[in-house]
Amino acid sequence: MKTNNYNIEKIVDSLHNRGFTNFLTRKELMLVKGRINKNEYQIYELYPECSKIILFKSHLPEIKLFKIENSSTLTHRDILGAIYSLGLNEDTFGDIIKYQESYYFFILSHLENYFKNNLTNIKNSNISLIEVDLELKNNFELSYYAKEYIVSSLRIDNIVSTITNESRKSVLAKFTNNEVNLNYNENVKPTKIIEIGDIFSIRRYGKYKYNGIKKITKKGGFIIEILVYN
Repeated sequence: MKTNNYNIEKIVDSLHNRGFTNFLTRKELMLVKGRINKNEYQIYELYPECSKIILFKSHLPEIKLFKIENSSTLTHRDILGAIYSLGLNEDTFGDIIKYQESYYFFILSHLENYFKNNLTNIKNSNISLIEVDLELKNNFELSYYAKEYIVSSLRIDNIVSTITNESRKSVLAKFTNNEVNLNYNENVKPTKIIEIGDIFSIRRYGKYKYNGIKKITKKGGFIIEILVYN
């Protein structure tokens, strides 16, 4: 989601007029902090290191947690793509997280019926949404697996191209459309050299952390380790 001044103004207005916001990305949080005094709001985190948060004054909006029940193997990317296909704004749902081999996601309560009636199929498989106790989130934590890639350089566009297996033209379009986020900043130059510990996300693909060079190949390339968040 492209963040602009209009979006930030809407977020600030929501906080002042309703007393809370919808789900915000970490990038939006950084921008909003520059517009309001820190004693005017509180931050609600879904779980440690979550990608999205909610700002509120004294009362939170009602949040619901749903488990996705399905008979086939799904990925974070599959679920995210299915939700985006519903045409909803990114601020209407929170993190998607894997816990004990099942996927869960947060939504604002007023959209419960919409999700139940429309999110019925993911990756050509029927799914069911089961509401669970919100307190289950207290057990959540980010999980990931390590994966190695061979890249010719440490430029972020090169790494994104390798992960997505897309052409240079398609990858550059992702940067133009602000679909690549680096350390919660969406204004990323394709030529940026990535550093150890950098967290980046690719819209519709997922969230990653660069964990360094493991080996240099005979042809001068790099075998790098990427932590892929489930």
